[in-house]
Amino acid sequence: MPRPHLRKSLAGAALVLGLGAAALAPMQTATSAQVPVPTDGVYDVLGWSWGISPAKAKARLDTEQNKASALEAVKTVADGSFFDASRQLVVNVHSPAEAAVARERGLTPRTVARGEKALTKLQTQVQAMFDRSGSRQLQSIGADLPTDRVQVVLQPGKQSAQTVALVKQLKAIPGVDVSTSSTTLTMTADVIGGQIMDLVPGTNCSLGFPGTTSNGNNVLLSAGHCLEGNPDILNAAGTHLGKGIGSRFRTGQPSVDMGLMDIDSEDVGRGYIDNRNGQTTTVTGSSKAPVGSTICKAGNTTGWTCGTISQYNLTVNYGSPSGAVTRTTGLARSTVCTEGGDSGGAYISGTIAQGMTSGGPSDGHDCGFNQGGNATGSYSFYQPVVDAASYYGVTLTRG
Repeated sequence: MPRPHLRKSLAGAALVLGLGAAALAPMQTATSAQVPVPTDGVYDVLGWSWGISPAKAKARLDTEQNKASALEAVKTVADGSFFDASRQLVVNVHSPAEAAVARERGLTPRTVARGEKALTKLQTQVQAMFDRSGSRQLQSIGADLPTDRVQVVLQPGKQSAQTVALVKQLKAIPGVDVSTSSTTLTMTADVIGGQIMDLVPGTNCSLGFPGTTSNGNNVLLSAGHCLEGNPDILNAAGTHLGKGIGSRFRTGQPSVDMGLMDIDSEDVGRGYIDNRNGQTTTVTGSSKAPVGSTICKAGNTTGWTCGTISQYNLTVNYGSPSGAVTRTTGLARSTVCTEGGDSGGAYISGTIAQGMTSGGPSDGHDCGFNQGGNATGSYSFYQPVVDAASYYGVTLTRG
């Protein structure tokens, strides 16, 4: 499928904060065209890319969400969960009694040595070791639920003496894996056409998820690095949509990649996203779907691409051309393919909002456009929307 006209700026092998890409159908003013009725475009592209009908794609996602809903009933015994290769929802437990509770709800129990809570503590321990060591070669760190281990990824290149000594210590810790990435991390930006969130002054990002605060103010959640400095926001036609009013992203400082935009009073945030294929998908809620769940994102550069959720609570060190390193915590990772220009794009599982694009590798890969689940061979990081909504006190707009 041909790609729209756009301009790329790929800086060698890098992982980017993917500035650019509109994730929502454009916000409309009272004088603009009538808003189209949302349709479930997510199923058409997924069905095509999986080689099944849209109805069967919908059935698969509905099954995932029904099993995810069953987790609520076992949350007192579950110590992490994920979908395995056979699409069973596996629940980590620590006793036969807990396993029985999971089975009663149609879930698959697995007795583990660590589990999500222990992995979180282990991740904190490893991060502290890096901080004390003086090594500057940590790229990312996060728990991997399917393997029940903490994965440490180092920057490519020759290891410093501090890193060599630290790696020796880490490999002696049960439950810790250490590997070296083939790409570096950096922050780049693309200026692209189409449905964009134009930042003034600055570059372009994407519209995220609209919602309301407790006092009824209309706002929009997006990636924090897009709203750093509280820029004015325009759409592709140059119409003023709003202004950034908050960001937890600070270049060169420990950060979280979430931000908030105030929507102008004459504009309306809609409860659906633009699939970039002539259709839209209604937003009916938000969650952190289990690891292994199917997830898709809408972005201006790569359109509608899909994959699965890999990890939560990752810490990623983004670099920049100036050499500043921004430690960004609380990110999720997925197998969804993105490219430079997709930042802020909306991630959704079925009709349940999941997050906004933070970054992905800029190593020359080509996702194509609107390739659904066929856009493989890459990965991306996103900011979970439930964390951003909770922090800013925002209730998402639903369709």
